[in-house]
Amino acid sequence: MRLQAISDVLNPISPLGNLSLSAPHRVLVVGCAYGGISAVVNLLDCAKGKGMRDNYIPDTVDFKNKKSKQGVEVTVLDERDGYFHSVGAPLAHVAPKHTVNMWKRFSHCNELRQSNLQFRHGSLKRVDPDAKVAEWQDRNGKTQYQAYDYLVMATGLKRHWPAVPKSGSYEEYLKDGKSFISKIVGGDPQNPQQGRRVVVIGAGAVGIEFAGEIKTCYPGINVTLIHSRNQLLSSEPLPSEVKEKVRDILVEEGVQVITGNRASITELPNSEFEVKLADGRVLTADFVIDSTRKGEPTTDPLPEACLNKDKEVRVNLDLSFEDTIPNAASHFGAGDVVEWSGIKRAGSAMVMGMAAAHNIYADILNSENENAPAEEQYNHIKLSKWEPVIGIAIGKQCLTWGSEPGMKYGVEVMEGYFGSDLGWANNLKYIGLTDVDESKEPAKPEAVKLGEVGVQEISAAA
Repeated sequence: MRLQAISDVLNPISPLGNLSLSAPHRVLVVGCAYGGISAVVNLLDCAKGKGMRDNYIPDTVDFKNKKSKQGVEVTVLDERDGYFHSVGAPLAHVAPKHTVNMWKRFSHCNELRQSNLQFRHGSLKRVDPDAKVAEWQDRNGKTQYQAYDYLVMATGLKRHWPAVPKSGSYEEYLKDGKSFISKIVGGDPQNPQQGRRVVVIGAGAVGIEFAGEIKTCYPGINVTLIHSRNQLLSSEPLPSEVKEKVRDILVEEGVQVITGNRASITELPNSEFEVKLADGRVLTADFVIDSTRKGEPTTDPLPEACLNKDKEVRVNLDLSFEDTIPNAASHFGAGDVVEWSGIKRAGSAMVMGMAAAHNIYADILNSENENAPAEEQYNHIKLSKWEPVIGIAIGKQCLTWGSEPGMKYGVEVMEGYFGSDLGWANNLKYIGLTDVDESKEPAKPEAVKLGEVGVQEISAAA
């Protein structure tokens, strides 16, 4: 017996596919953080004839009232069951009142309850761009397959705990956050141990923000930030005066900063930690946070032909894959996963997701109107490469820098840039996600009691 190939089974015009030529256009979005969620909500709006959301991209076509004749089906593949605000991780994993809020379960968002949107929870294993089929593994370890017409790769970088959650479910995330905060404060966050010693290793943005948030939330804790290089943010393309000012603000906020020293950590029998510095100094800590691990590429499932030496996706200015794989024009990248200029940021990823959604929807409309003259076809948005910019929270203060506005910092800058929740409320407002009112949800049916039933024959006609 000949086994049917995956591409034959999932081919939309295959007899086994059981689909007509007028089937909805299938868009697979892999990864639903900033870039992915932006692509999803904009595609859903376009499919409804609502057009693109407000954005900062010039030359965006107004798709309002321009519905696809065949319709659009969006499938999201993500390891998590919700949208996590990773920019807010230093608050989510330090302050309990923020832990519960910075993970929005997909099923609890009004705008994501759409008949043409499905979520698949698992991990991507392989993409076959020729067959347009993605192979993935669900939470039970079972291999699954998803056919698509367009793919948005928005998996970002694989970052490490506590910069991002280590669990895929909201419930496990809450448990992990509670345990981590307990280790920071030495028990109850309402009564942190006065004089407790916390050491943060690594002064990239994550380490800086964790050190600042711990000191702000728990002033009685002694916080030390250690960095192997002489300047903080050493891997970022920023002027020296910016890096020095970040250090100055940390010191103002009460954080002890040690630079130019590598540290080795040993856990002691009494549950304390010994931190040995390269210059011979030895510190004792009650808890150590290692923020030195860099994000890792998440592009292994893609063909190597579409990746650069750093395993980032090589894309054109319209975010479609470069023409090194079959059907490259049907594959788009957004966010940290792509090769792009500037510093990797949430805002940049969201703009990319919006642009990818625009260009996919333009292709969908064009494919349904192939015989129209060129002037009636929709063009792609092409993004410009952007210069490095940064906004970093440092305790009660914030520092921003860009080549045009220059450097700004202070408490007022924090209020205007991040607010009190590291930008979460503004992010949700920008994307347009609102919580389901659970009080208005229909009551769950009572448990059904199972009893013995007879067995009846059912006719072939039935």
